Amino acid sequence: MSERLSRLAAIVRADFLIRLRRPSTAIIFLLLSASAYLWVPAPSTGKCLIQVNGHRALYDSAAIGMATAMLGTIFIGLAGFYVVSNAIRRDVLSRCGYVIASTTMRGSEYLAGKFAGNVVFLTVFMSGFMLASMSMLIVRGEAPLQPLVFITQYLLLVPPVIVFVSALAILFECTPGLRGKFGDVVYFFLWAGSAGAAASLIDRPNPPVWPRYIDFTGLGFSMHQLGDTLHTQSVSIGASSFDASKPTIVFPGLHFEWAWAGPRIVSTLAPILLLVVARLFFHRFDPARLRAAAAATKRTWIGRFNAMAKPLARFVLALIPRGGSGSLLDAARADAVTTVAAFPLAIVGVFGLAIAALASDAHGLLTGVMPLAYAACAIAVADISCREQRAGTSALVFAAPHLRQRFVAWKFLTSMLVAAAFLAVPIVRASILRPDAALPLVVGLAFTCAAATLLGIVSANPKTFIVGFLTFWYVATQDKGATASLDFAGWFGKATPAVIAAYAGLAMLCLAAAAAYHARVLRARW
Repeated sequence: MSERLSRLAAIVRADFLIRLRRPSTAIIFLLLSASAYLWVPAPSTGKCLIQVNGHRALYDSAAIGMATAMLGTIFIGLAGFYVVSNAIRRDVLSRCGYVIASTTMRGSEYLAGKFAGNVVFLTVFMSGFMLASMSMLIVRGEAPLQPLVFITQYLLLVPPVIVFVSALAILFECTPGLRGKFGDVVYFFLWAGSAGAAASLIDRPNPPVWPRYIDFTGLGFSMHQLGDTLHTQSVSIGASSFDASKPTIVFPGLHFEWAWAGPRIVSTLAPILLLVVARLFFHRFDPARLRAAAAATKRTWIGRFNAMAKPLARFVLALIPRGGSGSLLDAARADAVTTVAAFPLAIVGVFGLAIAALASDAHGLLTGVMPLAYAACAIAVADISCREQRAGTSALVFAAPHLRQRFVAWKFLTSMLVAAAFLAVPIVRASILRPDAALPLVVGLAFTCAAATLLGIVSANPKTFIVGFLTFWYVATQDKGATASLDFAGWFGKATPAVIAAYAGLAMLCLAAAAAYHARVLRARW
């Protein structure tokens, strides 16, 4: 038993240290901390953390602890999965898995160790965020810091989502068809749908009891307690407007209820059963099973559609002129062709979006087709700037003339060409129907590609951009233009000249940051 525990501890320690040293971890933590800063606005701005019937809640440990814990569960549910969902793949690429497979360690032990590593890392990650949130109470608080009250809010909400995300990451990594980019996209919509479904079922009049047991995000539990405590449904959390003429109220925070004890325990422990399913698909680094899994991926429905699209892709790609003068544009064109050739189904998506754009009116095109087109092109360009690092071919690429120094420009231009394939017809059609939409659409496209280039180069992982963009995309589409600053591509016609200029500036800032980081890497390694 002690030998097994020592092996598990070794896996947990190795995984934790590897993730802690990655630049993407620092980036995500900084983004989460920055979101806490925006989530807790200064009352002098006319915004508040919690608004109840126009009243502002006092900034104390209960209010800030509950609100930031809710933010943390949402962020862990989205970003946490993408941070920890490459534990097994990393062992395959580094060949460490083959060494592990040669030992007496069982597959179930290995998966348990990886799961425990995920739990430990996300727990430490959330603990750091909780400390950062406590500092917000010192900066903007109106009451003394009460650490135990803060910790209670996090313990009531966070554990189920950490266990759920950790187990689901292992399941996706072990299941053929869900290991790659497709699985990343599936998880995002699975998470968004399941979180909202559980909360809506719990928030109904006379709700059934069973949704409490699948409330992994704690959103339903929070809504239930807020309604019982405040006796109103008019509650807003996070940068909400308030009536300054009304007195401030004291929010008591979340508290333990015996009626919820069982559901919270079950929602914490039940996801562990996903490891049993993961064990059925786990290849245990058997080369034969790895090859069979790769072949099985081609036999999935998406693999079959991809194979069916190959003749069309060959025909379209044959129309693109080859060769050239060896310029940066020629290199980007070749890289874009490689991107499309690796996923022929993208050609079908390009034609589908073009037909939908031509068949839509201005409103349907901008608010219906355009958001889908931007999401599709964002997924397509997510790994363009990091695939050489992931495949270990950076040295080969850098041997080409001038590409090492102009790598950022090359990848950004490639991303723009691939994105243009998805959006050229929709943007031209939108410009004809509504000429003022052309500029924000192009700026939004440039911002998307620049952000993909920066995050891909810095994190060496497409997941960082996918989760960041899809989260932003989801918020922007749900906002429907109510907030002008979120209408980054002018889909809802609310983007002002200042907003358009801001996103253009952000695009240039992303490219400058990517160039600076790439230059630093070149100095250090080359």
